Amino acid sequence: MKILSLQNKSKQNSTIISNQFIDTHMIKSNGEFVKIYLYLLRCSSDADISISLSLIADTFELTEKDVLRALHYWEKTGLLQLTFQESPHELTGIGFTVPLPPPEIPAPQSAAIEITATTEVATPATNIPTADRISQLQKKDEIKQLLFVAEQYLGKILSNTEMRTILYFHDTLHLSTDLIEYLIEYCVSKSSKSVRYMETVAHAWSKQKITTIEEAKKHTNLYNKNYFAILNAFGIRGRNPATSELKFMHTWLNDYCFSLELILEACSRTVNQTHQPSFPYADKILAKWKKNDVKHLTDLDILDLQHEKTKEINAKNKKNSTSVQNPIANAKNKFNNFHQRTYDYSALEKQLLDVNK
Repeated sequence: MKILSLQNKSKQNSTIISNQFIDTHMIKSNGEFVKIYLYLLRCSSDADISISLSLIADTFELTEKDVLRALHYWEKTGLLQLTFQESPHELTGIGFTVPLPPPEIPAPQSAAIEITATTEVATPATNIPTADRISQLQKKDEIKQLLFVAEQYLGKILSNTEMRTILYFHDTLHLSTDLIEYLIEYCVSKSSKSVRYMETVAHAWSKQKITTIEEAKKHTNLYNKNYFAILNAFGIRGRNPATSELKFMHTWLNDYCFSLELILEACSRTVNQTHQPSFPYADKILAKWKKNDVKHLTDLDILDLQHEKTKEINAKNKKNSTSVQNPIANAKNKFNNFHQRTYDYSALEKQLLDVNK
């Protein structure tokens, strides 16, 4: 069995699947073909793996022809590019055709099957710096220091996605390197090493035009108090807010610009209505209040009164509609449909007395 060398200098502990592959190809493709594609993708993210057609076939209990059939299928879809040597006709290379952000992997000069990991990485932020811009930034000493500090806080080597997102904070959101270091420190202190969480905080700071660590500390102290007050209103205690919950609270506080008092009232109404904490339900309430230009709790009295009147009108209309649509309910008693006779009982009594004389 000929062992083919698979080389990749990218040290990754995860395999990233593009949304395009899941949405467009995975659903309609043969299950065995999908497994082989994912397996190749997984192998390409690891280093110093030996691979061959026979090993792939043995792994999935297939024939080599089955494996080649799968490879040709993905080549027709445009996701893979296969290369063969002329004599003997033998597969020598497999390339993923969707571009991946740097670092790019140099092609090894050998007859081995070359599987290059160039799959697109889905990043949490928009307007991520380009590959050229990232290369420029990485040459700066302050950026090198920032990435080093980030790795120390996260306790691992940064993935491409994490590195690009952190650079996005600096290059697009225009946060200083010192402020980004504090941001990472703050998020880790809240028991969250999620880049998504950091991105949410970074967007909030950028929107609030926070440029110094002192401003960030004042902001986080205020918002921490508000966050935990909202969680408490929902009956949630003993944990930090989840990323999805943070996004809702950021919207209520920053986009809707509601006071904490109004937000807590919406939370209370949510629990009374649903009997459980529900951020989406509370968001519907607050979005309606925003649409009706609610500014204070007193504004709710008018809005609630209008709501009650609307409910009464709707209930009345529904009752009338039901009455019209239900002829049985409107029908008169059949007994009363007969013509009712009237009698003069005094005259009848006199007539009977005259007859008896």
